[in-house]
Amino acid sequence: MRPLILSFAFVLTPLLGAAHAQGSQSLDLELNNSVQHDGVCRLSFMVRNGLTVPVTDLGLEVVLLNKDGLAQDFMMLRTGELISGKRRIRQFDLPDIACGDIGEILINDVADCQGEGLTPASCLVKLKPSSRTAIKLGL
Repeated sequence: MRPLILSFAFVLTPLLGAAHAQGSQSLDLELNNSVQHDGVCRLSFMVRNGLTVPVTDLGLEVVLLNKDGLAQDFMMLRTGELISGKRRIRQFDLPDIACGDIGEILINDVADCQGEGLTPASCLVKLKPSSRTAIKLGL
């Protein structure tokens, strides 16, 4: 009976590994830095495409919330092409906004997600936001 159990485990292990790899696919979006510079708040985002297909463009509708959680401004962030497995930094300048006044950046929706088999809804599910700054980034 022991060889049967080992054989079953030997067959099942690669299947579980493949399922885990598929389940861990993500679009990682990190607010990497925020710097006040010449009257603008410069936000730097690091994006990593952890999907198995390239993303030709990703458009995110975001809302800037102040420290009290009140909506202050709506923006559209576009990433451009994201090669599978590659990281990319994108910067956005926000005129007349102090970085210190932003409490959170809410990803309101994925407005556009282009690539083979991708839809805005499928990309939203795969989106994993994080922040290295005092400004929160979340769904």
